[in-house]
Amino acid sequence: MSLTTPFPEPDSPELERFAIYSRSEIAGLLRQLRDKQVLVTLYYDQAAGFTVSNVLEVNEGFEEVILDRTSDAAAQKAIYASKQLVVVAFLDNVKLQFSVGAAEAVEHHGRPAFRVRLPQQLLRMQRRGAYRRQPPAVRPATCLVPSPGKKGQYESVRVLDLSVGGLALFVHPVQFSLPPDYTLENCYLDLPDVGQITVTLRVRYVDEIKASNDGVRRCGCEFVELSESAARMLQRYMNKLDAAARSSGPPPSEAAA
Repeated sequence: MSLTTPFPEPDSPELERFAIYSRSEIAGLLRQLRDKQVLVTLYYDQAAGFTVSNVLEVNEGFEEVILDRTSDAAAQKAIYASKQLVVVAFLDNVKLQFSVGAAEAVEHHGRPAFRVRLPQQLLRMQRRGAYRRQPPAVRPATCLVPSPGKKGQYESVRVLDLSVGGLALFVHPVQFSLPPDYTLENCYLDLPDVGQITVTLRVRYVDEIKASNDGVRRCGCEFVELSESAARMLQRYMNKLDAAARSSGPPPSEAAA
């Protein structure tokens, strides 16, 4: 996928893990495009032509989005003739893409504009490992990890943060002595409100937590050959954390997975 280009991503089953269906989340992202005055690229005629626009208004109650109308007469005519339009934008380095039906000419505060239906689906695409999220303390994500040397026994450890590329675990040296590159197979990652996924973890680093007096450590791991279904569930959980963060405060912190 070309997540850094303004061109639409072609239909593919692998895009499902990036899909958002919540109307309120979709409207919220479109309002951010409006509030930050982000330029959007509007593709028409099966992506053979395009023009640049802005989101002027998002009316969730009427299920409509108002876009600034281009001054290019030929582009206007092609847009009105298109049965499907694809909109692509970048919000804080995250690629957003959605499709809508035919556009209707309207006026918005005395200026010419397009009106389209609020999309039922929006793709929110980001490079793997682009940022981490901290699960809420009230409903933490946990991971069942096989106890080294104890066949069939597992330890439930807290997830400190995670991304679609990996996670960090809150571990104690009495429970685990995990050297870098050690692989943990058949781990069970519990994601609240989403479900449990089976993952294989490769240890990348182990750091002592300075504030801890009992040697508790932060163990950073990467996912190894994450299955497609597990990746979709993980992305869904990340989307939920993103939605909660957008409604309560700061943007995602940038970090490598």
